[in-house]
Amino acid sequence: MCHFLSIINNATSDPLPGHGSCALVAHAVLLHFGIPVTTVEMKFGPEGVESADGTISHTDYLKIHPQGYVPALDVDGEVITELPAILNYISSLVPEAELFTDSGLGRARVSEWLNWLSGTMHAVGFGMMFRPGRFTDDPVIFDLVRAKGKDIIHKCFSRVDTRIKGKEFAVGSALAAADFNIYIFSRWGKEIGIDMEAEYPNYNNFARRLESVEGIRKALEKEKLNFMYL
Repeated sequence: MCHFLSIINNATSDPLPGHGSCALVAHAVLLHFGIPVTTVEMKFGPEGVESADGTISHTDYLKIHPQGYVPALDVDGEVITELPAILNYISSLVPEAELFTDSGLGRARVSEWLNWLSGTMHAVGFGMMFRPGRFTDDPVIFDLVRAKGKDIIHKCFSRVDTRIKGKEFAVGSALAAADFNIYIFSRWGKEIGIDMEAEYPNYNNFARRLESVEGIRKALEKEKLNFMYL
């Protein structure tokens, strides 16, 4: 049995309540394929991420995930962190789903998407916008950091828009791990005021289709998040 530490964004310290964290991606994949899992809801507390029911303090969580981020996946006492790694493991539980495709090149492309989305789109672009304090100790320049972050986000969205033009799926001819991950950032884009339909129509239409995927619908409902497209 897997123990999945997810997150609900209902705390005032969350920069965008209701947008959903990146944990939504793994949660959606687990639900989509009916993988047995115990889900632990997390929230932003005064000191950082802690369990919503108060049983896991932020200090306790740091012993599970040294960075204090979500998601984390506990597999029989072995904790897996970082979304690309978690998705890779989940793919091994449902090999018939071919979440990383059925070819060597396809696996590389899915990994390429996941690492770029995690390392650049999320950690740098949205990281600078949501958490400027991670990039500078000087609050005076927080707005400059946020502005730089938004510029990076737009460049990333433009790249996504170009890469998925005319495609039903990001890689290959079937739903893959990268598709679930691409979806979450469209939500964040809409939350920060980007007109997805006008500026990134290919990305907008892609995300609209993804929001009807069973696992994503179930995850949004369980995490009590708004549907952005349906």
